[in-house]
Amino acid sequence: MRTKTLPRQRQALRVAIYLRVSTAKQLDGYGLDVQDERCRAWIHYQLKGTPHTIVDVYCDGGVSGKLASRDELDRLTADIEAGLIDAVVFAKLDRIGRTMRNIHRWVYDATDYGVRVATADGRIDSDDQMFGIQLSLLAYMAEIEHALILERTMGGRIKKVAGGGWASGAPPYGYMLDEEGEPVVNPAELKQIMKFAELAIDRRLSRGECAKELNGLGYRTRTGKLWEGNNLILRMRLAIRGFVDFTFAGMNEDGEEVTTSYRLELPPLFEDESRRKALEAVLDDMKGNPRTSYSSHLLSGHLMSLCGHSRYGSTRSEQNDVVYRCSNPATIAEGHTCKQIPGKETEQVVWDEVAKLLADPEAIKGLVDEWLGTVPDRAASYRARLKEIDGKLNKLRNTRRKKIAMLVASLDEDDEDDQKLIDELKDEIASKEKELREEQERISEWLEDAEHKEERAGGMRSLIDRVGASVQDLAEMDKKRILELLQVRVDIVGDSKSGQKGGSKDPMLEWHRENQIPIPLGVSHEQWARIEGILAGGRNPKPDDRGCFDMLLEKLRNDAGWHDYDRDERIGGKGWAVFYRLGRRWFMDGMYAAALEALGPYQGVPAPDGYTLPPMKIYGVIDDSVEDEVKTEAGGRITSTKGIRANDTGRAAA
Repeated sequence: MRTKTLPRQRQALRVAIYLRVSTAKQLDGYGLDVQDERCRAWIHYQLKGTPHTIVDVYCDGGVSGKLASRDELDRLTADIEAGLIDAVVFAKLDRIGRTMRNIHRWVYDATDYGVRVATADGRIDSDDQMFGIQLSLLAYMAEIEHALILERTMGGRIKKVAGGGWASGAPPYGYMLDEEGEPVVNPAELKQIMKFAELAIDRRLSRGECAKELNGLGYRTRTGKLWEGNNLILRMRLAIRGFVDFTFAGMNEDGEEVTTSYRLELPPLFEDESRRKALEAVLDDMKGNPRTSYSSHLLSGHLMSLCGHSRYGSTRSEQNDVVYRCSNPATIAEGHTCKQIPGKETEQVVWDEVAKLLADPEAIKGLVDEWLGTVPDRAASYRARLKEIDGKLNKLRNTRRKKIAMLVASLDEDDEDDQKLIDELKDEIASKEKELREEQERISEWLEDAEHKEERAGGMRSLIDRVGASVQDLAEMDKKRILELLQVRVDIVGDSKSGQKGGSKDPMLEWHRENQIPIPLGVSHEQWARIEGILAGGRNPKPDDRGCFDMLLEKLRNDAGWHDYDRDERIGGKGWAVFYRLGRRWFMDGMYAAALEALGPYQGVPAPDGYTLPPMKIYGVIDDSVEDEVKTEAGGRITSTKGIRANDTGRAAA
């Protein structure tokens, strides 16, 4: 804390002049000359009869007043602290700074050193008894004046949005503008948003599945297009935020580009805020990363069965492994034959192919750039056109009432022909506004799509840079992000086969292998009579026991999965869980081994040694359109500017 000192008593008062202009074009012109003349006039008049000398003129040329630190002002401050100056004269208070905080701090620091601070316009003088009050008032006015300059620069749009009105552009999905240009809830679009919330939160569908459901119900975008996964989440994310940020740009009196932002709160779409937050969380999950909260398995959502349905990963805790199962609800009886496939082996095969594509990061980024193409230029043209439309709409709104008022004043409202003329004018203006609004909606959609592509391209570039050479060492979450960004899809194009090295982790098959016990090819009626009581386990035999045992032997011979026997007619069309529980109980309680021993000599086959993965085609599509996929040559060399596709694969699990 500095201690205030008495003014120094010297033979001549040492006076400094401080000048500042904001723009370089004023350096040799009116600004500096006028300030210097006014400061010297004040010194001549106020210090007349007092010995004084002007020790230096400090001049910050072409420097903004918003900067608290400026070269010449800093030099002046240092000279004051060194005791070299007794008085400082400014042309106006705003030459010191733009904010009350900066002005107050500098002036009071200077007066603490016993320096007299004054302005040439006569408004401030630290020797005046009203100095403190005047300084606070004028510093406040300087800050207000700066804000007013910005407002004048940026027109009436700021006033409009600050008052709750709509400034520019189309309102988010779920809202529309009323006759006064105020944002209100759009009932038709709100209905779609609520349906989307049901699909995304309650049914936990993916963005693509949500789009498909909405299209099936006859819902469409504002411009009548079908919903797609990407444009759906873009619209919904903006819709449920509950606000819109407007940013206005312009030039201040310093000749600098300045921006200011205002947030306009929108009417709520949801009565229950927790529902809105739940949807917001789901949309964040859908934004670009795999939906890991719903599935922790690498290929869930990327792996497609031969029947055309997707596959999902499932952890088998009792066997300490992962399998991928088909999501087709059809049963074997209905002709569904997709078998489950081992998870870790399939994931490794797919990731090996993806790693080949990532081995040349520059090639991948080049492909991204080619895919992006002219999108940045188009986005810039869309923004320019939207700005032009905003201007036309503002002009149309401003002149609408004036034209109608002038026409009404000149016509007779009771005259039917005159009233018809008024209605025609209203219709004409409304029609023009509608056309502009429709164009605004179309271009807004195009711009959102373009910005989404730019965002996605940037995400791919940054992720590829971060991955570098550590492709195989990535964490599972990062692998999922890469699969999502590259839109990796794996199509199973054939059946799996038994007999290759690798081996299943099914404990029953392991028991057969370790003990070299063949698996029976079937059981006769006589043999079943010998083992029926053993498998009953002390209870009365049940009708499903025979069917379950036949299915169990078939499953082991084919190295199939429990899910492959869902709704089988041999157990009366019951779910696979019935088969699983009974088969596992027989094995774990020793009844299965006892039954095979009781069969006596029987015809059987060795347990299959392992498993060969089904043949697959692995795609890495950068574009959202499947039609743009182009197959690569050996080694993953890219031959497409739209998409990439890896080599077919079907090698055995090691």
